[in-house]
Amino acid sequence: MISLPHLVAVGIYHTKPAVRGRTVTPPRRVSVFELELPLEAGGTSYIGEESRPISEDFVIAAKPGQIRHTRLPYRCAFVHLIVREGTLFDMLSRLPDYIEIGEDPRIPEIFRAIALSYDIDSEADTVALTGLALELVYRLHRIAGRQRAEHAIGSLPYSAAERAIDYIGKNLTADLSLARVAAEVSFSPVYFHAVFKSATGMTLRDYVEQQRIKKATELLTVGEKTLTEIAYECGFSSQSYFSYAFKRRMKMPPRQYAKKIAEDYEK
Repeated sequence: MISLPHLVAVGIYHTKPAVRGRTVTPPRRVSVFELELPLEAGGTSYIGEESRPISEDFVIAAKPGQIRHTRLPYRCAFVHLIVREGTLFDMLSRLPDYIEIGEDPRIPEIFRAIALSYDIDSEADTVALTGLALELVYRLHRIAGRQRAEHAIGSLPYSAAERAIDYIGKNLTADLSLARVAAEVSFSPVYFHAVFKSATGMTLRDYVEQQRIKKATELLTVGEKTLTEIAYECGFSSQSYFSYAFKRRMKMPPRQYAKKIAEDYEK
C-alpha cells in the first residue's frame, strides 16, 4: 500500500539568520521524516551516536524518534514530511542516516525544485510537489540499496577467507588443495587464490603448511607420539616430507626441536 506523504515543511535553511550567537543547535527529538541536502561544507551533523562532517555530496535522512543536533554553520535544502504507514514508510525507515548521492545528479535538482516552487495555496503545486517528493524518496531508496549491496559484495572476499581459515583449522588432515578449499567457499580456484593472498598475505599452500607445522610443534612439546604419528595427525603425506617441511620453517629438525623444548623446560 502506498500512502502519499504529507509535506509539512520545505525550503532553504540557513543558520546565520536562524541561530544567532550559537555554535551548535540544541539536541531535539525528530518527529517527522527529515530529508536535507547540505548546500555548503562546514559544521557537523549528529544523529544519535553517528556523526558526519557536513558536505554537499550526501543527503541527511533523519527519522521520527531519533535525536539530532548540528554543529554550525549549516545551510541546506530540506523536505520534511509525514508518512505513517505502508510501502513509503518502510522505504523511508530503511534509509541510512547519511546517503552518498554523487551518482545521481537528479537529487539536487529535486531539492531545488521543491524549495523554489513550494506554494501551500495552490493545489496544483501540492500535487506536483508530492510527485517530486515521491521521486526523491525512490531515488534515495535505490541509491541506498545499491550501496548496501556493494558493501556486502565488497566484504565477500574477506568473509570467504575467514570461512576458509576456519575450515582449514578444523580439517588439517583433509585434502586442503586450492581446488578443494576454493570449492568449500564456492569460489573458483583462481579467484580464491587472489582473495586468500590479499586477506592473509600468504598463499593457501603456505598458510596450510604453517598451520600444520604449528600443530606439530604442539605435539612435539607433549612428546608422546612418534614422528610418523605426528606427521599424519598434522596432515602431512609422509614422515620424510614432514621432517623436510619442519626443518625449512623452524630451522631445525623435529627431533632437535623436541629435545630443545625438553631442555628448556627442565631449566
